Amino acid sequence: MAAVGADVQATSNELVSVIEELKERRQELDRAIKREEEEKSRLVAELLAIQDRLRTVDDSLQRKMVARQEFDKTIVDTSAAFAKILESSRLLLSTVKQDSLMLGGNTSTTTTRQ
Repeated sequence: MAAVGADVQATSNELVSVIEELKERRQELDRAIKREEEEKSRLVAELLAIQDRLRTVDDSLQRKMVARQEFDKTIVDTSAAFAKILESSRLLLSTVKQDSLMLGGNTSTTTTRQ
């Protein structure tokens, strides 16, 4: 019977040892879970900050793209108006030159008659 008692005692000691080892492994796992939960919280906070920054940049980008379209339209309109002014100036210059030639020819004719 003593052998049975010793066997029970040995088994009991081994069982206590295994239980203690499982408790230690569980505590390690708890610490790892806590670390990862803290990292997750930090990452979620960073993600929210990045999403907020993305919205800000996206809004700014949209406003700038609208402004660029307005600049493009103004440039096209101004260039077209300038081209019309340039054409009108060329036409005016041509007309003035022709009138000048005609007046110059009349002046010389008038001057030679006298």
